Amino acid sequence: MAKWADILQDVVEVTAPSAEPITTTEAKQFLRVDHATQDDLIDDLIAAARQRVEADTGRSLITTTWDLSFDTFPDERAIVLPRLPLASVTSVTSYDADDTAATLSSSDYLVDTAQGRIALNDDADWPTDLRAHNSGVVRFVAGYGASGANVPQPLRLAVYQLVTHWFEQPDLAGAMQVDAAYAGHLAPYRGGQRIG
Repeated sequence: MAKWADILQDVVEVTAPSAEPITTTEAKQFLRVDHATQDDLIDDLIAAARQRVEADTGRSLITTTWDLSFDTFPDERAIVLPRLPLASVTSVTSYDADDTAATLSSSDYLVDTAQGRIALNDDADWPTDLRAHNSGVVRFVAGYGASGANVPQPLRLAVYQLVTHWFEQPDLAGAMQVDAAYAGHLAPYRGGQRIG
């Protein structure tokens, strides 16, 4: 086994968000657009803005299911998950040298939603009979809820900020710029801070 920070990991979206943190109508009101001819563009900008905010913060704004796969279980007794806020853990699965899957009993670990991690109970151990690659998968759910209503306002404002910026400056140079207000909205949610 190895230190968790040194283990090769990959996170893949399993179930996409069913909504966006802001609606088309909300974005159009913010942009002062009163026609429907650009609704598809605005919807695309909202989705892209959500993805950008999520990438910049390591957070899922809307409930999303993820698979975290890794080559080996850690020496540590906890696995820190790469997306916040953690809502639940669906399963912890290991694969042995014969590619047989085994699901770790949920009674063997604690789901620490506040810290975004899975912690082994004192009398449990991570699986050790493992294949060489992709030997573990944690399926988990992260996000503030199924709609934008529970997304913290600064993160919603960051989405508005990007949508407005990209809508008003559609050229490539303009799309690459993000101003200080956007950075300010995200500041409390960056760097793995376990807040809201």
